[in-house]
Amino acid sequence: MQISKSLWVLLATAAINPLCFSQNQLNLGQLPPGALVLNLSATEQQQVQQDTLNVTLEFSAQGKNKTALQDQVNKAIQQALTNLRLPNNSALHYQSSNYQVYVINNDGSVFNDSTAIWRAQQGLQLDSTDSGRLLEVIGELQQQGLSVTNLYYSLSRSKYETVASELSAKVLVTLQQRADATAKVLKKSKAELIEVSLDGNSNIVATPHARGYEMAMSAADKSTPPSADPGETEVSVSVAARAILSP
Repeated sequence: MQISKSLWVLLATAAINPLCFSQNQLNLGQLPPGALVLNLSATEQQQVQQDTLNVTLEFSAQGKNKTALQDQVNKAIQQALTNLRLPNNSALHYQSSNYQVYVINNDGSVFNDSTAIWRAQQGLQLDSTDSGRLLEVIGELQQQGLSVTNLYYSLSRSKYETVASELSAKVLVTLQQRADATAKVLKKSKAELIEVSLDGNSNIVATPHARGYEMAMSAADKSTPPSADPGETEVSVSVAARAILSP
C-alpha cells in the first residue's frame, strides 16, 4: 500500500502531539467532478503497565503544647527532606504539603485554650519510576515516624505519549487502508485523507492499588519496607477522518 505524502505529515504531527490534531475543514464546493468524500473513524486501544509509584506520607503529633507539637513536626519533616536530597535519591520527585495545626476532641465539643488538645501534621508527596528505591525510602521514612496515607501506581506522561504516538500512527494507517479499499471498489484512482482529528486519552492518574496500600500500612511498625505491584492503564486513541476519493 502506498501512503500519501499528506498522511506521513499527519503521522509526524500525531507523534509530536497525539492528544489532538485537526486539519483545515474540507470545502465541499471545491471538489473536482466525480470526486467523493468518505467519512471514516477508528479507535485503537492498548493496556500499558503503569510505571510510576506514588506515595503520600504524613507526620503528626498531638498534645496540649501547640508550639512544641509544631517544632516536633518541623524537625521530622526537615530530617525527611534532608534524607531525600541525598544523591542516591536523585530519581525521586518529592514535595511537602498539607501543614495543619488544629484542635481535636472526640465528643464534638469546643475546647477552650486551657483544655484544648492540639494536633499538628504535615505531609510529603513522592513519586518515581524507580519503584524499588522509592519503596526502600518509604520504609526508611516509616521508621522515622512518618505514616503512609496513600500508595498507588500510575502511568507517566512520557510513557503515555510514546504509546499514544504509536497508536496514532497505527490507526491512521488503518484508515488509509480503508479509504484505499473503498476507492478500489468504487473504481476511483486514489484516496487521500485530507481532514483528520485525533483524540487520545487515558486514566493516567490511576486509583490506589489496594494490595500495595494495605501492605504499606501494615509495614509501619516493621523494618521491612512496603510492597506494591503496578497495574495497567488503558491508552486509547480515536480518529475521525475524511478522505477524498479522486476520479
